[in-house]
Parts: sequence; C-alpha cells; structure tokens
Amino acid sequence: MIDFHAHVDRDPITKEFKIKELLLDMQKNNIDQRVISTFAGGDVVYQNDAIISFVKAYPKQLIGCASINPKEDRSIEEAKRVVQFPEISLFEFDSMEHGYLPEKFDYNLVPILDIAKECGIIVKVFTGWGPRSAPQQWRKYIEKYPEVTFVIEHIGGIDFGYGCIDFVKPYDNVYLESSGQSEMTVLHLAFAQLPIHRFVFGSNYPTHFTELSIDVFNDVGFSEEDKKLFYHENAKRLLSRK
Repeated sequence: MIDFHAHVDRDPITKEFKIKELLLDMQKNNIDQRVISTFAGGDVVYQNDAIISFVKAYPKQLIGCASINPKEDRSIEEAKRVVQFPEISLFEFDSMEHGYLPEKFDYNLVPILDIAKECGIIVKVFTGWGPRSAPQQWRKYIEKYPEVTFVIEHIGGIDFGYGCIDFVKPYDNVYLESSGQSEMTVLHLAFAQLPIHRFVFGSNYPTHFTELSIDVFNDVGFSEEDKKLFYHENAKRLLSRK
C-alpha cells in the first residue's frame, strides 16, 4: 500500500520530529511507502531539509514532498533548491496553512510550476476548508500546465467535495487524493463518475487515524482490481514518472 498524503509531526516542547512514530504507524497499517511533508516548526527551508533527511534515512519507505509557500519572496529559489535533491518527488501547496489565494500569486506560482514541469515534479494542492481552498482556484494553472500532474487533496474536502468531482472531469492531468473525505455520498458519486485510475489513497496521518482512513473505503463497492489500483498501482504509476 502507498499512502500519498501524510505529514511528519513535531513535538512543540522538545522540537523533535516524530519520525519513529510515523514509521511504526506504517508498519501497523501495512503501508509500504508513504509520501511525507511537514509544516511543523521553523520556515519551509527548515521543514524541507527535515523531509530530505528522513527520506535519506529511510529511502525504501518514504517519498519526499517539499512544502512551497508562494507568498514568500524566496519561494522560487526554494523550489529550485529542493529539486536538486533526489529525495524530493513532489511539491505541496497549502493555501490554508500559508494563508493565500492561489489565483493571486501567479507571479511566483508560474515560475515554480515551470520548475515542476521541467523536473517532473508532482504537484499536490490542499482543498476543502474555506475560501482559500477551492479546487477551482487552481484552474488556470491546471490548464496552463497539462504536462504537470496535479493531485487535489481530500477530494475537495468537506466544503467542495461535490463541485470537485465535476471540476476535475475534463483534466486528464488531475488526480484525487482520498484523505479527509468522509462524506459517503461524495465518495460514491466520485467513484461512479470518474475512473478508478484517477484516485490515490491518502491517510492524512497524523491528523487522521490511518486505520480509519483505510476502513472508510470498505463500503464503496471496490472490486479486488479496484483495490489494487486505488491503494497501490495508481500511486506507483504517478511516482514512476519522476
């Protein structure tokens, strides 16, 4: 099983990252590989360096995702820096965490997405909670970069689940990550209207329990082949393009 969306937590007192807890959670839930990023502590350079170090230490289990904040003056430089490391396979944009409207920061996002295109970096975007996190706010970038793989986190989340399904239909370069979408009507609609190869499994560990993130899909009517694609093969295919 490949978990396409997880974060590394950090103890706010000791300042130590809880990487051992993350690895134990993987073992407990039969997760073979996990895409990791972090928003804990320091700035994005500190956070991304931590992710690089963890992937270096556990290259078979972990896949690195760099957090990029386009509000920052040096966001383009940070994107250029992290792609020099083979441990980084993805960029993550979290407009709620960093507090921006994606459509207003094209002066930084376009050069950063140029880097993603050139280097084969997958782009994950947060969606689902509040006016800074609608999937449609990424439309102009998705259309400008058909060669870039975009992964919409949380299937649009609680706020935008239904609209997210219709939004992604025309775009072959857009995939949906499953964590945090617990509204069963949205899930049944998504899997009925989109082919299974457009989805990747995510846990949103440690915010959500990995076991529950897996169990929620017991009732969506997956065939054995669907399960294989959803939990493993789709993510493997996307990551192999790097």
